[in-house]
Amino acid sequence: MKTLIQGGWVVGFDGKEHEIINDGLVVFDGNRIDFVGKEYAQPVDKKIDAQGCLVSPGFIDTHFHSGINASDYILNDSTKTDFFASNYLAHGGPTREGAHSAHLKDVDVGQRFSLIHVLKSGVTTTFDIGGAGGETERYVDMIDQVGIRCAAGPSYKNVSFFHDREGRLEYDWDNERGTKGLKAAIDFAQKYNGACSGRMTALLFPGHVDSCTPALLKDTRKAAREIGVRVQIHATIYPYGDDLKIIADSGASVAYSPLKYLKLGIVMESFDKYRQAGINMGIGTDTFPKDILSDMRYAAIASRVAEKSFLAGHPRDVFNAITLGGAKMLGRDDLGRLQKGAKADITIVNLRDVAFGAVRDPIRSLMETAVSRDVRTVIVDGETLVENGKYLRLDEQELLEKVQVKGEQVWDSVPKWHWTGKAIDEVVPPSFRMK
Repeated sequence: MKTLIQGGWVVGFDGKEHEIINDGLVVFDGNRIDFVGKEYAQPVDKKIDAQGCLVSPGFIDTHFHSGINASDYILNDSTKTDFFASNYLAHGGPTREGAHSAHLKDVDVGQRFSLIHVLKSGVTTTFDIGGAGGETERYVDMIDQVGIRCAAGPSYKNVSFFHDREGRLEYDWDNERGTKGLKAAIDFAQKYNGACSGRMTALLFPGHVDSCTPALLKDTRKAAREIGVRVQIHATIYPYGDDLKIIADSGASVAYSPLKYLKLGIVMESFDKYRQAGINMGIGTDTFPKDILSDMRYAAIASRVAEKSFLAGHPRDVFNAITLGGAKMLGRDDLGRLQKGAKADITIVNLRDVAFGAVRDPIRSLMETAVSRDVRTVIVDGETLVENGKYLRLDEQELLEKVQVKGEQVWDSVPKWHWTGKAIDEVVPPSFRMK
């Protein structure tokens, strides 16, 4: 079926970079872009009116963790203040006896909810770090049902993390654990790469540089080359010495995820500094809310604070990161751009709202003002999944009722695994007294 989208501002692609086509057109036929420009005379089967909107390539979230938002609520755990040193481990490490009760993956509700949540912010492709761990077949089926494009695989490492009853973080090293985890990740890649009608891309996800042995990382690199997939790892917040040159020379990309660290009172290293070193940059949501438009803004502002310059964090550069940068990270030249032959992954954002006022540069307006609720339409692989801001494949209210129930279960479980044995409202006190 051939569909014509009448802009608005269309973000076209001239073969090298994005360009804005005022009152432009996009035509897609099936799951491929057929035309981007000003005039189109051929007959079409359907028309979408996008006047007053930005018609953009679908956004790419390069660092995402699927799962219910109730777990992220514990990020600002007031009983552990050494976030700078321990990062997520300050709130994520259970006691040994409580480990079976902590942070359990829930495919049908929690993971499904988070993927729909990020899809509604205009993300058409996401890198789901470790999301496929656990029930892999059910996970892949769920991805197919949601309709998003996904780079996924089980995460693995040599370490299990625990807190003792004094709140001290302990690492349990187990080389066999890492070897088995890598094997499971390879098996997943060989079975599911290209699944979901081509929307599933398998990646290898070793956990963190401090949780994997050098041998496991070398085995990961070797396996990735042998089976033809890419690797993503949690690496660094603050590079030292010639780290940036090493990253750039290696051809590696960086997924910049500012919000999680802003929540902890930490400004990550300058986005611009990475980019100026020649490193390909993407942007990841990492934590809730998983709103890629807000994260684009956070990336720009955090870079300005780090650089102490209003010239840093240019709208062009952060927009490139959530489109072309993410596509390059995945090794895809048919994503992150609107041009003939590219995949029909399209996001339409309403800019005709009092919040935006007068619009001169739609990309600057997008970066400075837009949030996920401004996203009107999301199309993945030629299929409309979000229309008029609503997800079409299930009843959102029914899903939210299930999410609330699951969230209460997560919060009720906190005393079973938290090192203090305290209830959720003692670990994270509510803003006001609750009756």
